[in-house]
Amino acid sequence: MMSRRFLQTTETFATNIKNVIWSVYLKMKRSIWIYFPLIIILSYVLPRILFGDSSSSILFWLIYGAAVGFGTLIWIKYKAKKVAGTDKPEIYEPRQKRTITVLLGYKKAFEVCRQAVDSLNPAQIKVENFSDGILKFRTPFHLHNFGHNVTVNLKKLTENLTEIEISTLPIPRIARVDSGYSWKIVEDFCNFVQAEDAVINQKLLIESATILDDVYVKPFQKEKV
Repeated sequence: MMSRRFLQTTETFATNIKNVIWSVYLKMKRSIWIYFPLIIILSYVLPRILFGDSSSSILFWLIYGAAVGFGTLIWIKYKAKKVAGTDKPEIYEPRQKRTITVLLGYKKAFEVCRQAVDSLNPAQIKVENFSDGILKFRTPFHLHNFGHNVTVNLKKLTENLTEIEISTLPIPRIARVDSGYSWKIVEDFCNFVQAEDAVINQKLLIESATILDDVYVKPFQKEKV
């Protein structure tokens, strides 16, 4: 009886500890103010611990790592706001993904996506596959980042409806924070595609209204006269 109760208590305690650790991990993952400086601190401190440095040396590198981590993060946040023009939390994510749906046929949607990539000058297209609906391009090296690999996937939903997914990967892939460039690539691409979609469909509506007027309204008016 005692052993069963002890096991139950131990299991409950272990579950609670696991939940607390997981909760802390999720909060750290969401907050770049926690995990980014922590990564920098560990990169400075761990080698000193492994090489058996003195406690004063480890303390120095801990403080130095914290200063570098927070200083770098303050600069990244300033740059990201400037690049993205907003202070949304997602602008710091190096990996971006967005899906939009346009009222365009598959062929026309592919053409518009191709134009959107060209508008992101000087992006370089690496892969262009119409049958599979894939566009892959790379953005150039900047002073504050090494560029991004971007993939666009198109999916035909109906004859006049196409789904477009755009995703980015930082260079190098181990990057954990971004200066707003990845978010801006996706934002500019989607804005271009949606603007073209609106222009094309507005033009079609005007043409359809003109045809309806010519076929149904004008002949009826003539008969009435």
